[in-house]
Amino acid sequence: MKQKYTLIDAFTKTPFAGAQIAVFTYADSLSEPQKQLLAKELNLTETVFITRSLDERYDAQLEIFTPQGNSGFAGHAVVAAGYALGDAGIVKSSDARILVNGNEIDITLSVKNKKVQINIPVTEKYDEYVPSNADLSQIIGIDERDIGYNTYKPMLAGCPDSYLILPLKNNQALRKAKFNENKWQLSFVASLAKQILLFTGDHPFKDVNFAARIIGKQISEKEDPPIGAAASSFGLYLSYGKNDYHRSCLVQRGDELSRISILEVNVDKKGPKVMGLQLGGHAVKVGEGYFDLAD
Repeated sequence: MKQKYTLIDAFTKTPFAGAQIAVFTYADSLSEPQKQLLAKELNLTETVFITRSLDERYDAQLEIFTPQGNSGFAGHAVVAAGYALGDAGIVKSSDARILVNGNEIDITLSVKNKKVQINIPVTEKYDEYVPSNADLSQIIGIDERDIGYNTYKPMLAGCPDSYLILPLKNNQALRKAKFNENKWQLSFVASLAKQILLFTGDHPFKDVNFAARIIGKQISEKEDPPIGAAASSFGLYLSYGKNDYHRSCLVQRGDELSRISILEVNVDKKGPKVMGLQLGGHAVKVGEGYFDLAD
């Protein structure tokens, strides 16, 4: 049995940039162990398997795997899958409703512009109680004076997973940061946050509002992984404590030495209530291939 997959670069208009995602567009015949083996063989950050939904309310259902196992929500993976659904003609209109690991997600496709926007189900988690800047500086290996940007402060924000979000003085501090797992494990925040999202608005990049980077457990020192899973938490973070807040911003992950991703994060609040949270980006198909599987 031949099983086709497509390689898609998400959050970019440029081939061989952004987040590398493999999408199996017709995965109905694959078992869970086979999906895991394929994800492990491809060894990408995420691999997505698309199957038909038996529920007519949904256009398709997705499962996201890492080489280590089934994954939770990942914005870059959903953007890649959304592009694949439109490219294959499975979704023929601009709007689609899909299941992602059993959770309902609405997406908007622009096949012509190769862009996907995801409407994120809003679950708000906030916590201002975080370690002191002195302790945080030990965890991320930079000078305490480099923590903070404008009026932004360190805090926990989650949608759905909680991240420790740290504003930094400039892009130099962002790139210099180095995760110290021992200091992290000794801190109470290790039990509250999945990973650490670093960001700054003081950077050399054009046409973006923020530069961002994720560090934490299971991320090597030289790795600059996709930030799509944390983007919705970042959107909530930006709106925290504000009423009637409407913000659309572009966030860049990576630099001239790595694969650059550009994410669009939108948040809309009426009074204190978050009414909408969207994550969007472009995608590019860069290749196709087949696996030979035993029947």
